Amino acid sequence: MKRPMMRILIVSIMVVAALTRTNAQQERKIKPPNQSVGKTSQTTLAAILNINNFTIWQQAHGRGAYPPNNAGDGGVYPRGTRWVIFADGFVWAAKAYVDPAHTIAAPVQLIRVGGSTYNVGNEVGWIEGEGPNARGIGPADPRARIYRIRRDWTTMSKDELRRDAAENNLIPLNDVTEADWDEWPVEHGAPYIERNGIPGYQKPPTPSPPSFTPDMLITKSFDEPGIAGPETDFTADQVIWCAFNDLNRGNLIGFTGSEPIGLELQMTLWGYKQHGAMGEMYFKRLLLINKGGADISGGEKGFLWLDSMFVGMWSDPDIGYFGDDLVGCDSVLGIGYAYTGRTTDAEFDKFLLPPPAAGYAYLQGGLVPSEGDTAIFDLKPRAGYRNLPMTSFALPVFATQADYPYGVELSRRWWRVLQGYVPDPSGSPWRLFPHPPGFPITKFPFSGNPVTGTGFIDGLGTDYSPPPGDRRLLVNTGPFQLAPLDTQEVVVAVVGGMGSDRLSSITVMKANVQVAHLAYQSLFTTPRAPRAPRVMAVELDGQIILEWGSN
Repeated sequence: MKRPMMRILIVSIMVVAALTRTNAQQERKIKPPNQSVGKTSQTTLAAILNINNFTIWQQAHGRGAYPPNNAGDGGVYPRGTRWVIFADGFVWAAKAYVDPAHTIAAPVQLIRVGGSTYNVGNEVGWIEGEGPNARGIGPADPRARIYRIRRDWTTMSKDELRRDAAENNLIPLNDVTEADWDEWPVEHGAPYIERNGIPGYQKPPTPSPPSFTPDMLITKSFDEPGIAGPETDFTADQVIWCAFNDLNRGNLIGFTGSEPIGLELQMTLWGYKQHGAMGEMYFKRLLLINKGGADISGGEKGFLWLDSMFVGMWSDPDIGYFGDDLVGCDSVLGIGYAYTGRTTDAEFDKFLLPPPAAGYAYLQGGLVPSEGDTAIFDLKPRAGYRNLPMTSFALPVFATQADYPYGVELSRRWWRVLQGYVPDPSGSPWRLFPHPPGFPITKFPFSGNPVTGTGFIDGLGTDYSPPPGDRRLLVNTGPFQLAPLDTQEVVVAVVGGMGSDRLSSITVMKANVQVAHLAYQSLFTTPRAPRAPRVMAVELDGQIILEWGSN
């Protein structure tokens, strides 16, 4: 259990981070007691991804790793042990203009910031209409919810069903399988797999045992809700989808003091029921659509043109006990990660396990024009573009409540940290995070190798490398543009690794990240493991003959 935060500002430059929280959230590290949550809020506003060695909660308005009772620590790895993520969420920022030439700044505020950390600037539900007619459907609409499907739910063993139900103890299992399969909102952006050759989505039969199984969706060429690349037989085994928007001005003002942009955001989480590296990760895709509905002049609603847009994957990682964590990054792998600063961890000691490592790797950043290149968008190649990589790693470190800014100043500091700079007051010069003497100063602090103890690493107890503690991380990509009705997309792999000790866990995690990149670049055409053979055994005198080729 987390204790009340008593922070000492160890590094003077690591001042007010772009984190958003209220006075009540000062005690956020204390887990609230289990709360009784009504059935409606359980089944519609949060869902758990638990198909492999990760379990992670996702809320319908965009905040990640938070179960329905808002207790935090909803990202567990390895499955069935302890948490590695207290909370996470995407944050974005852009310069907003009212003309396509980007010469007339949007009224009130040029730089606008949205997203979610502990607080949330979003409102659940997609946007209907566009431009001056764009309106969020509102949280009262029964469609404004989270959707979850699991392909194998009709064929799960009793042990699997019991385990799934135990992990879903705040969400009745029956409410997140068949119903979501039938109600999957393809017409509003939820992904589906095209197989039957007929344009558009034709709802498949619900896989109801024993007459119909998920494999028959493939053999009979049915369209199917979910995620797959060009090889439609290789489908994600579990998918979560939700849509939210930034048109609730009160939410945004409370989050970062920002005016709305007019964005609809669609988030998809998916994972694979596999052993090996693919079973040690899940994927998060954020689709950003410029729908309009923002104030463009004295209350008149319309579109904004967005320039210099950045998206950050923010996280408060907790590798078991929260008070001794460290962070690092690898710009080649595009990952920001966390690991423990001690040899053992009290939480993982309970399972006789070494501490794991976990991180966020950008697989796909925003699209930018690039002649001769080919990008990935919607798991399809797109010629004439390239995907931006991870462009900075930042440390959104929080000082004290007295130092914490509200209103427009907070947006301005987010603007800095999303580009890899220290979130100093907006009137001060821009500066990168401090590096060890003699090191080139880059946008990738803590990019050394903790395993060998070389390079710029965290936890040394210096003015540029504080001792182990309660860390945050922010993995950024940008800049790109987003014109009215255009769409951008970023994809992150959340990857874990467990070795024989805390440092070898980093090595395992990075090896798993390499697999994630290979799988994504191949558009998930990686073949599945073969089905388990049916082994026939014949006992003879002094020998046993095994035969497993019949199936």
